[in-house]
Amino acid sequence: MEDNRKQILSLIEEEISSLKSRLASLEEKVIALSAEIPTQDDGPIDLSAPIEAPAEAPVEIIEEPAPVEEPQPVEVPVEAPVEAPVEAPAEPVEVKPKKTRAYKWMTDLPGVPVKNIRSAISLYDRALFINTIFKENYALYDKTISDLNAMTSLDEAISYIEAAFPDWNFSSDAVYGFMMAIRKKLG
Repeated sequence: MEDNRKQILSLIEEEISSLKSRLASLEEKVIALSAEIPTQDDGPIDLSAPIEAPAEAPVEIIEEPAPVEEPQPVEVPVEAPVEAPVEAPAEPVEVKPKKTRAYKWMTDLPGVPVKNIRSAISLYDRALFINTIFKENYALYDKTISDLNAMTSLDEAISYIEAAFPDWNFSSDAVYGFMMAIRKKLG
């Protein structure tokens, strides 16, 4: 193993030495060619004329270095992992849909029908709705009531509310009171 490392090290040192001599040779050629390049004092350069290599420039064939042998990987047998048996959860996991249409406000009787949702909301409930479900935004509350008053069906109103307020908890007491007021007008 030690002899193999010494051989590899020797090959690498030879390659470095070869590269250094080739680099020195190329640097000499660059210096020689840069002396032949016309400067601005020589006048304008004709860019349309073809460029020819000088006849005296020797062509050097560069051979690729011999490949260095890389150590071969050692295969180590690996045992297959033992899979633990999958156990069913102790209690069934309940998957709830995002918005279900089986809320208490849908089945309770709404009360006396009204022509305007505003008349179905008391002063206390209006303050509750604005402060909780409309996050203290009276303008949003007022616009929502106006939009809902223009609707003709409860399904249309529910779709509007689900789209406009996706973060509402439709099981909360505040939303229950608001939806019951809407049902007094729309059904």
